[in-house]
Amino acid sequence: MRSAALAHEEAIHAERVPIHFVFHLSKCAGSTIHWHLATHARKGTYYRVNKRKGFSRLFLPRYQLSGMPEPGDLQAVGGHSLGCSIEYLFANRPIKRSILLRDPLSQFVSHYNSRMMRYLSQGLATYSPEIAYRARQPNFLTHYILRNFLEVPLPRLMSLSNVEKYAAVNRFLASFWFVGDYTRCNDLVAALAPELGVPATAKPQNTCAEWQRRVPWEPLRIDALPRRMIDQIRRENILDQLLWETWSDADPSRISARASTIHEQPLAEFVARQTLRLVFQVKRRLHRGWRPRVVTPVPFSAHRAG
Repeated sequence: MRSAALAHEEAIHAERVPIHFVFHLSKCAGSTIHWHLATHARKGTYYRVNKRKGFSRLFLPRYQLSGMPEPGDLQAVGGHSLGCSIEYLFANRPIKRSILLRDPLSQFVSHYNSRMMRYLSQGLATYSPEIAYRARQPNFLTHYILRNFLEVPLPRLMSLSNVEKYAAVNRFLASFWFVGDYTRCNDLVAALAPELGVPATAKPQNTCAEWQRRVPWEPLRIDALPRRMIDQIRRENILDQLLWETWSDADPSRISARASTIHEQPLAEFVARQTLRLVFQVKRRLHRGWRPRVVTPVPFSAHRAG
């Protein structure tokens, strides 16, 4: 029978064992890391947070913890819906945060290809990159971090200036154990490996090549986009671009200098952009359809955006 002193010693040791928070952004190698940890981590030590669905996510945390193992046994949690409020479950343990980023232009293109191929696999239709971009929230990754990870309420998020949004995300990333470009996925895996007892390299998952084996689709390439659209994406996603430039090599130097290039959007322009976005969200849904059907896959060449 264990002595009280030994039990106390074990409790203190458990509190000192860090818990890894692996935040996943869309098309930033999150699936690769998830499947690697889900496959190789010891059972009960890794958990992927689930997204809450329905209207309840408007007033409850955007994640749900159904099926979560005992928190004291966990060594890592991750996912696209990993909100910071989950930290209360690990109040006495050091938290090591990690995230991979991507420049907004290539992230948009990769996200577009991924969605179109997924829709085709479900028997749905595709739509043009023009519709996809106009229905999308500008500075998509910045807003995703603020809304899902930092859990900033929507009314508060709408009141923040661009400079305030950029500063809030920079403060958040400054608390991280590992930040880098998505191409550094195996650097992150190698850093996690000795602490989580998993192999130091991961097999890529959810890739364009993998999806192409399931559906006939000609992937959109950046150089196939019209020049005006490339310029528009770079201009309207300056926060995502600056965050990526600051943190892609884990070197947060010149943050203040980069922040000085941020310009605020006039209110009238913001309202017009958001109104137009709603129009294209409806248009996107009409093009995609609601029910699976027999669809002749259409390559990007038939969807050129002007």
